[in-house]
Amino acid sequence: MTNPHAPRPSDLVALVSFDGDVVPNQAVTRDRLGRTASAPHALGAAIEQWLGRRPVWIDVQGRQIRGIATARELHGRDAWEIDTLVDATGGTSGDVVAGLLRQATEAATEAHVGRLLLRLDADSSAVLEARRAGFTVALEEQLWVRTHRGSELDSKPTVVVRDSDAADAFFEFQLYCRTFPVEARQAIGMTFDEWSAAQERRWARGIREQIAVEQGQARAALRANGSQLTVIAESGAHDCAEALLRAAEVHLDTRVLALQPVCDATPARALRDHGFETGPTYVLLAQRTMRTVRATAREAIRTRTVVPSGG
Repeated sequence: MTNPHAPRPSDLVALVSFDGDVVPNQAVTRDRLGRTASAPHALGAAIEQWLGRRPVWIDVQGRQIRGIATARELHGRDAWEIDTLVDATGGTSGDVVAGLLRQATEAATEAHVGRLLLRLDADSSAVLEARRAGFTVALEEQLWVRTHRGSELDSKPTVVVRDSDAADAFFEFQLYCRTFPVEARQAIGMTFDEWSAAQERRWARGIREQIAVEQGQARAALRANGSQLTVIAESGAHDCAEALLRAAEVHLDTRVLALQPVCDATPARALRDHGFETGPTYVLLAQRTMRTVRATAREAIRTRTVVPSGG
């Protein structure tokens, strides 16, 4: 009989045994992009949970551990990211992932967390299991990889690139609203606070945030550190996206990863002009917990954001 639950001291034997097996982590986080998949340290994760540092769930059958999941806060406490998802049965049991994710959802609800996010390889068998657990596909994502520097292109004189400040956060939110599909926004965040809480910041230590302004209007935004970036632009704002990439070039390594949404927000031509080629695809899944409609409505009124009927 399977029993997904938070780890207890009596699970130590199973956890130690599990540590001896190399089982890949199916959860894909920004800070692990481009790295070889590795097994998490299950015992260490459990100890972290007992010390109150991170939520952990395990699936145990008898004295045998079948799976483990962990989560961490994103930019705000209202959103968790599943950063470990391991099925030690290799998918043969068919219910380990779904059971772990249901436990994670229940824990998030109890902790008053509004959303859970999970990124998986697009062809992972865990996608189906996650959907069985109530997760929906919020967005398809494409990893763009640059292994050589692209051509030097002249930026248009009408485009001004400047560093972002705190006042530009709402512009980035508006850009997200204009360029991301409504299904993605419903899953990730419809209001400014929801969107802000779900931002991934861990991957970009030493991050540089810049925006491109054309004729007095900000039309594109970029976040980058030496090895990763994301650039979002309005449809038709190729010159703005190109200007941002050109300005960031001095701070970038030769090999750079760009995780981009598969939608109009991604300036594909500008990325190709700067030497990027398409790589693996992922799906970003989301689960909204039993957050009350009243709380969402209060937040929408405070930020003057329209909440669609049925959303």
